[in-house]
Amino acid sequence: MLKIAFTTVLLLWASQAAAISNIESERPGLPREGWSGHVEVGLDGKTGNQREKTYTGAAKVTHRQGQDIQLAIAERAYGSTRGVKDTDSSFVHGRWIHLLTERWAVEGFVQWEQDEFDNLESRSLVGGGGRYQVAEIEDVFSVAVGLGAFREREVQDLQTYTDETYTTRVNSFVVYQHRLNPQIIVSSTLYYQPNIDRVSDYRALLDAALSVELTDTLSLKVHYKVTQDSDPAQNLEADPPINNRDTNTEYHTSLVYNF
Repeated sequence: MLKIAFTTVLLLWASQAAAISNIESERPGLPREGWSGHVEVGLDGKTGNQREKTYTGAAKVTHRQGQDIQLAIAERAYGSTRGVKDTDSSFVHGRWIHLLTERWAVEGFVQWEQDEFDNLESRSLVGGGGRYQVAEIEDVFSVAVGLGAFREREVQDLQTYTDETYTTRVNSFVVYQHRLNPQIIVSSTLYYQPNIDRVSDYRALLDAALSVELTDTLSLKVHYKVTQDSDPAQNLEADPPINNRDTNTEYHTSLVYNF
């Protein structure tokens, strides 16, 4: 049986400062033949002196037929504080994977995202690459590495003007997944995406996740992420000035329905 750890979380990630999304699965092993997927929802809120609410949702659909795997992910996040919107982001990702051997696979992908409060009007990209399964015990743990590249078009809304750039980036990652017991799975993924033409321009993401299976179909998921962007959105002439941070952290809890 082919053993290549694969695909997707998704993560319901609002306000991704580094604009990298972790699509690696927290569940060791390949998807089963045919259709599978999950729906993920989260709700955070406060009442009283602080009136805050944030809604997040994500859906993933995967189809496997023999050596070919296709998947699609869609995410949405919306939030407000005291009736004023302060979160608004969307994400769509499609991917095709072809299994070559027990350890090697090739893949291609397309992606689009926007994040109003990260000054990201849109980011679209297309790319591909390969992955290698370093080690695995089926349904217990897996370690995989990947290397590829993508071409992206990014449009930033900087209030006084719009900045449009085209960039080719390396896409590299290392992912570790481990089932601690029949109910608990932990995973850790590191992405590094430098600009091919200027390596000092890079994005990085460290994502740790814990998934607790409540029933055969329901899971509770917790994520903690650290993102780094060497060239964040900036426009000191705007009012108020835009001076986004290069390092951001976030955590999120959600309920997942698997099918």
